[in-house]
Amino acid sequence: MKVLLQLSSLALLLMIFGCNSEEEEITVLDVNVQNITGTWELTESYVSPGGETEWRPVKNGNIYTFFDNGKFSSSGRQNCSEGEFTLEDNILQLDCEEEHLSWRVDTLGSRVMILGGIGCIEACLYKYKRID
Repeated sequence: MKVLLQLSSLALLLMIFGCNSEEEEITVLDVNVQNITGTWELTESYVSPGGETEWRPVKNGNIYTFFDNGKFSSSGRQNCSEGEFTLEDNILQLDCEEEHLSWRVDTLGSRVMILGGIGCIEACLYKYKRID
């Protein structure tokens, strides 16, 4: 199952980045705490309100910093500026005092992470770039 998920992620990467020569080459990494540790900024979103869509730039996107001790900090989320995170079976969960957030890690590369919304009926993907 894990191999199938990694192959699906690789196929998604090829579809997203395969035709754009300006994008850097992406090395797909295992989804684990060691590889997600660092600072990530939301730079693009791919959200469909029902129909075709495309990647759109995000200005002043949220910035998340994940620490190897299971803690995180965030800028841009009023109710969730720090807390603890877990990462299991490609599901990233953030726990704060006032909020609980969950995302599916669709792709994790050395410089790019794509998170998918859990329970989305239409496409809802969020691209983060490593900034540290």
